Amino acid sequence: MEYSIVVLAAGYSHRFGSDKRLASIQGEPMLLRTLQTALEAASALEDTEIQVVLRARDPVIANGLKKMPVQVLHAPVWPVGIGTSLAFAVETLQRSGANPKAVLVCMGDMPFVEPETLVSILQAAREDRIHVPVCAGTRGYPIAIGRKYLSALSRLRNTGMEKVLRIFADAVVDIEVSDPAINCDINRPDDFHAAVRQDLFGKIFASPDKVAGEPLPSPLE
Repeated sequence: MEYSIVVLAAGYSHRFGSDKRLASIQGEPMLLRTLQTALEAASALEDTEIQVVLRARDPVIANGLKKMPVQVLHAPVWPVGIGTSLAFAVETLQRSGANPKAVLVCMGDMPFVEPETLVSILQAAREDRIHVPVCAGTRGYPIAIGRKYLSALSRLRNTGMEKVLRIFADAVVDIEVSDPAINCDINRPDDFHAAVRQDLFGKIFASPDKVAGEPLPSPLE
């Protein structure tokens, strides 16, 4: 396996008020839309596989993904933060003997990121670097973590991506992209309603829920 695309979707959507993974985006569940983007990106790369991290008990979503060419992983019961989900995915890969050059960390609640963005980040990925996309001066997701840092993620399972980037700051490389959706996640109903309205240029956005210059918060809260 050259690359792994890990889609984090184990949260409980507390701010959204219902399971936002099932919210309809142009007639498709949000999570399915995100996974289709990942699959399109994977098809443009060599030897790339997709893992999706769900809740420990998540039969409805898991059953819905059975026919998709993705590996479904169930995160530990608690806590269900980005660190725990990501560490679990990496540990599962390593136990299976996989040692990807880089893991691309994607958010299940960011369905509008372009497949080309995922491809460009992974094509730039290096074993000893962490690549973070930047659009209009603001960092976002997905983030590519090089092989050198994967084992360390197990020790950081109770933290968020912001701390990971601070700890390994010397390895972080910003990569400019022209995709504003890297800065837009869907946490609240207002975000969702904004996301499904196209602007004058045909782009779809959710309102940023972050401080400029810092990555988005943990997914699917």
